[in-house]
Amino acid sequence: MKNFLYRIRPIIRWQKEWDNGETGRSVHNVLPKVKTIPTPQQRPEIMFVTGHGPFPTYLKIFNIRSSDSCGCGNLGNPSHYASSCLFTTSCHPTKPSVDLEPLW
Repeated sequence: MKNFLYRIRPIIRWQKEWDNGETGRSVHNVLPKVKTIPTPQQRPEIMFVTGHGPFPTYLKIFNIRSSDSCGCGNLGNPSHYASSCLFTTSCHPTKPSVDLEPLW
């Protein structure tokens, strides 16, 4: 029992700090529970919510791209690709019916 408490206390503290932190809120929305084992399947979601991925807006910060624009001419950030880019329309979420719009 004592051994279990030594292992669980840091995780409980870590969870409290994660829940009450001021930074990392966009990642917290995707990964609300701390884990001691990495979950690589959530990497794309983290890249999307943080914008730290293969997006022109992020790559321009490191001078990997000269422009932060998408090929369609708009700002190349995650939100653009997910909602309004002409090149990714097949991946855009479907807008809900009018009665469900407030939940969107």
